[in-house]
Amino acid sequence: MVNETTIIIRNRSDKDKSIKDAIFAFSGGKKSLLIKGEGEEISTAVEVAEILKNRMYPRLEIANVSLGSRPFFDNKDRRSNYRNVKFNGNKKDLISKIEITLQSKSTV
Repeated sequence: MVNETTIIIRNRSDKDKSIKDAIFAFSGGKKSLLIKGEGEEISTAVEVAEILKNRMYPRLEIANVSLGSRPFFDNKDRRSNYRNVKFNGNKKDLISKIEITLQSKSTV
């Protein structure tokens, strides 16, 4: 999308900052906003999208919701994972993610 700003939610305390960033983006003339959350922060991403849509900007609509997952890498345990490859060979850790696109309703 042309006028898209991305907000990535990394922890629960980012909720207020994310809402403020979205307000500044829409006040600055952006037409769409992409909100991303992973793992435990999926619920925070959904909450931010709903607050923006229902309370702040009733003219917003959810244009797209994308769900997926990616491999989970833990840098702290990288050394122990190599040591235990024969035990963890078939184990694949995945982390879920969500991407929510909000955009202004067209005025047709």
